[in-house]
Amino acid sequence: MTTLNNFSKLHEITEQAIDWAFLNGLTMVKARSEDDIKNNITNIQHLPFSLLPSKMPKILYQQALHLAKDFNMLVHNLSRDFNFIQNTLKNVQDEFTQNLLNIHRIVTAEGIKQNVSLGIFRSDYMIHQPNDIDTPLLYQVELNTISSSFGSLSSKVFELHKYLIEYNQLEEYDLKSHPENKSLDLIVHHLARAFDFYTNGSSRSTTNNTKVIMMIVQKCERNIFDQKWIQLKLLNDHRIKLIRKTLREVYDNAKLTESGQLIIDGQEVVISYYRAGYTPNDYYGKEEWDARLLIEKSKSIKCPTIAHHLVGAKKIQQAIANDSLLEKYIKDPEALKRMKASFTGLYSLSKEDIDIEVVKKAIENPHLYVMKPQREGGGNNIYNGKVAESLRTMTRDELSSYILMDKIVSKPYKANIIKDRELIEIDALYELGIFGLFISEGDEIRYNEEGGVLLRTKNSSSDEGGVAAGFAVVDSFVLF
Repeated sequence: MTTLNNFSKLHEITEQAIDWAFLNGLTMVKARSEDDIKNNITNIQHLPFSLLPSKMPKILYQQALHLAKDFNMLVHNLSRDFNFIQNTLKNVQDEFTQNLLNIHRIVTAEGIKQNVSLGIFRSDYMIHQPNDIDTPLLYQVELNTISSSFGSLSSKVFELHKYLIEYNQLEEYDLKSHPENKSLDLIVHHLARAFDFYTNGSSRSTTNNTKVIMMIVQKCERNIFDQKWIQLKLLNDHRIKLIRKTLREVYDNAKLTESGQLIIDGQEVVISYYRAGYTPNDYYGKEEWDARLLIEKSKSIKCPTIAHHLVGAKKIQQAIANDSLLEKYIKDPEALKRMKASFTGLYSLSKEDIDIEVVKKAIENPHLYVMKPQREGGGNNIYNGKVAESLRTMTRDELSSYILMDKIVSKPYKANIIKDRELIEIDALYELGIFGLFISEGDEIRYNEEGGVLLRTKNSSSDEGGVAAGFAVVDSFVLF
């Protein structure tokens, strides 16, 4: 047996971990300089990851797993309520949200061409335990309904940690308490199931074109290997071809048949799987918005639908934390109890229902609150002193694009992480993401499952938690 109180042993394991990462595709593209782009140079680096697993309370992990199906159902039920989505978001003044709402109105008015909906969601949680409470609580940070990433590389980090523990016989870690994470396999199997709905179900195509899944991607995607694992496994395990296209490429090359099939480069798109399109930065102009509308008008199965995407807006997350509203969409009393317990304080900043007293408290104690915008992607939240400044200086219209949230306070712990081949000890916090897999056909629920986990660990001095945005590393955990 080996213990980790030896500095040289830590560095030996670090080298083992880096080698394993490159051997097993635990990688991402390095940020490219202007010279790199000019000379068509792409450099690869290992994904930033923790050296060994963190520790997680088993009861809170199980609580998060149970919530997966609950939030899947909530997204589904909300997405079926056109008026709720439109009315809740109508006063959000940012152009991005309004463009999404416009697409939602257009495709609803014209009639939804595809009644099969596919969800790969992820609900993110943190453990709340300030100094004045003994029992840790699980609070939801956000619900991601579009481009829920790192399912592939998260499963690889679990495999890496298992290898390091076994190879080095690390007595501090009990592999019986280190759960398997099959998020990659589960997501791929889920996409294949939806593919089968299209090719063999009521929406079966009559064209002879090759059937494909189209992944919508960003122009300069750094997290490409998380996506490539899905592409590889779909072909190896299910003989399904996945192509990767930007929204601009869709605009330039895609068209609809008279009956609504989406054709690109002579191939029929069965599933339009968004790994982009969640941020204004993905829409360079009218062409990208036209491409998004074209996809939404098509018979391809959307992952997510425009309605699912909008349900992920922070304003809807804030609105649904209202007990009476939640009870309208979730009828199961046990599910209601679980979901209510996971909500921290969420407050509207919209001019029609802003809570002035809460705003005053946030200005006086900005370190206790976070301002969150409607859009997804790391690095967009407002923290600490900037909360007070923003609340004082933003116009009412600008504030309507944010919600206010009680800050979740976790207890830091020591962790070793590896970034750019360097071993670093940090005071760490983690964020637990649970993937939710969902397929519906009209009002009928066909599949509603939990789909694996993502654990992201960050320095306690960092407010943000995105890996691709450079704030966190991917981790695994042992239960206690």
